[in-house]
Amino acid sequence: MTTIAAVIGSPVSHSLSPAIHNAAFVSSQRVGEYVAIECMPTEVEQVVSQLKKDGLVGVSVTMPLKEAVIDCLDFVTPDADFLNAVNCITFGSDGSIGHNTDGDGCCDALTEVGGVRLRGATVVLLGAGGTARSIALALVRRGAHVIVVNRTHIHAVALVGSFAAFGDEVSIAVGDQSSITSASVLINATSVGMNSSETPVDPLLLHGGLTVLDAVYSPMETSLLSAARAVGATVVDGLWMLIHQARHQQKLWFGEFSDAQAMRLAAERELSARRK
Repeated sequence: MTTIAAVIGSPVSHSLSPAIHNAAFVSSQRVGEYVAIECMPTEVEQVVSQLKKDGLVGVSVTMPLKEAVIDCLDFVTPDADFLNAVNCITFGSDGSIGHNTDGDGCCDALTEVGGVRLRGATVVLLGAGGTARSIALALVRRGAHVIVVNRTHIHAVALVGSFAAFGDEVSIAVGDQSSITSASVLINATSVGMNSSETPVDPLLLHGGLTVLDAVYSPMETSLLSAARAVGATVVDGLWMLIHQARHQQKLWFGEFSDAQAMRLAAERELSARRK
């Protein structure tokens, strides 16, 4: 079968992207295959050039290439430029263009799965790394009031400071864990809870009025989500964020969103097969 899209990074053997995107191809009756390609930063220029020559419609980009790939592209979108990170490339008559769909994937997971209305919502965002920054950008663009909380306070200050050029157009500030008590949304954009029982916040701060999204999806039911569920909060697991950012990549490549449920089912089947 002809390869029409791929994910590049290292390591990529664990990536769920092939299962997710190939399911999208099937549900959309699209002929072609999505594959995983191992690629280090020193190889990225050659690999991207070859994939473009091979006629692929686009490429997903994962670690450690999200920044390194930028210099290989003809253009990057303003958002990807602000984030200094690309997770999706489109190839076309206008050249190779770098995009970032992580933040939109998070926001769509909240709205489509969690039923959240982001405009006017107070969102506590845990973390100050690349994932948190991309989520913060998408949140403020959708009219949310974002409160950034990070264990290393100076990193939270730096993230918020990076939005200074937006002026009064956006609402973003530094807070602490106590901000959760008056928030309607809590997002964990740290790695805390990945393959561990640790929670990134004191569970006693959680309440039934929250919608809680954990970007971690290994395990799918993190300790944070379990604690949130126990107090009656709405929970959205990290797999939904992964699915929705992939849907935005499908939209960039083909002009339409793919079936989220089909993509989710394929990801769950892949995860189940790996546990056997």
